[in-house]
Amino acid sequence: MPRLTRAPITAVTLALGTTAVASVLVLQVLHTGGLPDPTAHGQLGARVLDIAVLVFREGLECILVLSAITANMVGERRAFQRPVGAGAALALVATLVTWQVAVGMLNSLADSVPALDIQAATGLLAIVVLLLVMNWFFHKIYWTGWIAHHNNRRKSLLETAKQTGASPFWGMALLGFTAIYR
Repeated sequence: MPRLTRAPITAVTLALGTTAVASVLVLQVLHTGGLPDPTAHGQLGARVLDIAVLVFREGLECILVLSAITANMVGERRAFQRPVGAGAALALVATLVTWQVAVGMLNSLADSVPALDIQAATGLLAIVVLLLVMNWFFHKIYWTGWIAHHNNRRKSLLETAKQTGASPFWGMALLGFTAIYR
């Protein structure tokens, strides 16, 4: 029986993953009847699917950045993956706490301010933040610069730890945190 090499398995896995993501997106469009009306609450399934797609996309981005950071942490440097993971886990908890605070604030406003006004205000705030981040991102960093920054920081932390004999745990944890926290 012939043994499969890694390349065809990777290609098949990539094709299956792409098909799964495309299927979810098509299902989302079919389920919501095209572009959903933002003023209508819609069906629970459609809302859950919208949020699931968003969380999935953000999760993939986080995995990409963490993979780039930890890519060459092998051999004796493998121990440095743990603090990066700890920082990432802390960032996940901080994100959930931030979300809870934001939901609490919005719920307290819902009693005195119409829902559409809250949506408009948060939408405008999101646009302003996205424009600022996009300007900074495209003019200064872009993806390769962002990933290179994290890799350079990792190298610097490891060199400092090697020279001083100090543990780079907190530096690596902070690196993992900054890669994930949104």
